[in-house]
Amino acid sequence: MQRHTAGEQNLAVSFAFIAGFVDSIGFLFLGGVFLSFMSGNTTRIATSAVEGNADLAVLAGSAVAFFLLGVMEGALVRRLAKRRVRPDRVREVVMVNMCVLFSIASLLVLLDAPRIAIIVASLGIGAMNSIFEREGEVSIALTYMTGTLVKMGQRFVDAFFGGPHSAWLGHLKMWAGLTLGAFTGAVVYGYLGIASLIPVALLTWAITGVALLVRTYGRRHGAVVKIQVDPS
Repeated sequence: MQRHTAGEQNLAVSFAFIAGFVDSIGFLFLGGVFLSFMSGNTTRIATSAVEGNADLAVLAGSAVAFFLLGVMEGALVRRLAKRRVRPDRVREVVMVNMCVLFSIASLLVLLDAPRIAIIVASLGIGAMNSIFEREGEVSIALTYMTGTLVKMGQRFVDAFFGGPHSAWLGHLKMWAGLTLGAFTGAVVYGYLGIASLIPVALLTWAITGVALLVRTYGRRHGAVVKIQVDPS
């Protein structure tokens, strides 16, 4: 987290909130299968298979497969964007791609196709993981928190040996963002059911829109400063 600006960290926390929101929707709609927690789904596959619950094992396996397809789709979009747009625009393309997937999921809800909608939402969750990528590796985990909690614990101990408190607090913010999103998703699902994907799409577009405006302002402001400092 230290390698990222405060703005990037806040954006990551916002998308972690979305991940938790969508994961709760999927968990409740599918009856105990996750859209983002693939370790949990892998355990579901194993225990369900041993217990003879083939339907649940297949459902959890399908969730893993669609999540992986979403990751691949997001990675493909990122690779293509790197060839066609400026480097500082690549992340924006990936964010918009995620927004489009959640929008399609919402449209499918309105068309009374909830099962397909939840599949597309799973693709969106997978694609989200390509937003923060550096040198082919995820630099900020948005949809899974086990590694984040491990780093938080390690950085917390480091703080007592001269390390900065900001390091573990940054990881805490990520976990808190996903947790708050999960609570919010569960509450909203209680009122709207699978239609909860509609506010997810709207919120995702809102977060992306604000991020684009901030990044655009930053580019223009940076250009003005550069001209003032170096007129050549």
